[in-house]
Amino acid sequence: MKKLIILCLATLMIAACERPADNDPREVFVGDYTFVSKGNIDLYADSLKVITVPLDKKGEMSLSLADKDNELWMVAEGDSTIARLSDGRLFIDPATEQQTFKNLVLTLSYTYTPVTLENDQLSLTSDVEATATYKETYTLSGRGQVNITATKK
Repeated sequence: MKKLIILCLATLMIAACERPADNDPREVFVGDYTFVSKGNIDLYADSLKVITVPLDKKGEMSLSLADKDNELWMVAEGDSTIARLSDGRLFIDPATEQQTFKNLVLTLSYTYTPVTLENDQLSLTSDVEATATYKETYTLSGRGQVNITATKK
């Protein structure tokens, strides 16, 4: 009986000394979101403003765990990218996309501020640089800013 009591006490002491598993800090970001983006790009021919292109949009996105300990997959509107977690904020690498509309080629380059999460809401800003070429002859360039707010479902 003494041996059983000693064994039970030893087991309890070892269990008490074990550290609980750390929570994955990425988990608070994981989930499905609805988002609203608001902003625009002003396009210029030389120094003459030609047009303002609105970039307002509503949509859905999701965040899920990636393979590396500090990364999450961010999927929105069929596009995916990796976001890296550091100091409680997500960092997204700059991105470039090109779209063609008949004779117009539009190139957009995005640079993102760190993504913060507060009360189940993600907030970030994207600076956008744009170049539009029409029939390989006329070129417009410009910049703008888009503010994005995503709310966890």
